[in-house]
Amino acid sequence: MVRVWKLALRNPRQAVFLWPRFTLALMLGLGLGIVEPALNSPPADACFFWQACARRRGQASNTRAGGKRTGRILGGNDASIPYVISPRNSWIAQPGPEQPYPIRWNPVDGVNSYTVRLWQWTYERDLPDLALWETTVETADPIPFPALILAPGTYYSIEVVTDTGVSSDLDAGYFASGFQLLFEEDYGVLRSQLAAVTPVDPADAISQDASEEAALARAGVFFLEEMYADALVVLEPLADSPSNLVYTALGDTYSKIGLNQLSIDAYKQALTLASASGDILSEATIRVNLADVYATLGLFDDALQQLRQDRSSYEQLSEETEVVRLNLRIDVISSRLASHSEGSPAP
Repeated sequence: MVRVWKLALRNPRQAVFLWPRFTLALMLGLGLGIVEPALNSPPADACFFWQACARRRGQASNTRAGGKRTGRILGGNDASIPYVISPRNSWIAQPGPEQPYPIRWNPVDGVNSYTVRLWQWTYERDLPDLALWETTVETADPIPFPALILAPGTYYSIEVVTDTGVSSDLDAGYFASGFQLLFEEDYGVLRSQLAAVTPVDPADAISQDASEEAALARAGVFFLEEMYADALVVLEPLADSPSNLVYTALGDTYSKIGLNQLSIDAYKQALTLASASGDILSEATIRVNLADVYATLGLFDDALQQLRQDRSSYEQLSEETEVVRLNLRIDVISSRLASHSEGSPAP
């Protein structure tokens, strides 16, 4: 599916980057045009519950010159493709010693080497225009970001090509897998937000719980600022945590950057932990997000299963408003799928 980027100048110092809203191709194929409103995730400025600590002690303003990204993205589903994991669909700071941004991609079986390129795109963001850097490596281990000065307002992407000729550009999320540099005016705001969620006294972060809460708060700031590469740097080292919040945060972040299989895996782990601890509210919240990912992939039966279980959880919590909303989503998807099945020719 073709995606279009536009750059609209607000003033000589600011540029608005309009991230494309993804429309599910399978919905269109099934005649499910009205399903999308019933499945849409919360607005771009909504807060996922794992970010409560960031909201409590300082949050991203989302008023940056770059604007907001919306919608969900296909991608990260084909294990035979060396799709880019990071940096991907993200705002980043200038790469350097403090922000190294290691380049990561999906390892592919049977591959002996990978060629990695950094591309600069055309002004219109419609195709890669200039290869700024290239290297060839024999393993899929993360590699350092090249020592280049990037320009704010310019769109970049990473391409990885196997020695068998398979490119990361074959990933369904290719057109939304690039990144941009923060504008200068963003740094002061970002620093103040991070300072607000970082314990002043090192003793505040002695316990594992306190340290994890601080990490989630920092990741929450990066998430709300759409700096997903930075959020992953904070979250992924916590992946052995017994907390469903960590895996929910990972699921949300992977989903935002179009790594849907990694998102599903993280949400499933979060569900396992939430269920083991009897946390019904967390289970309900996670299932809604998991259903959205399934719907993005066109896996509507799986989405319905999650939504129905989610409805049961909210019924236990006596959350009637949420039950009504879920009934609407379930009814719309079910009726449309039934209509399509009745109208399909016999095999």
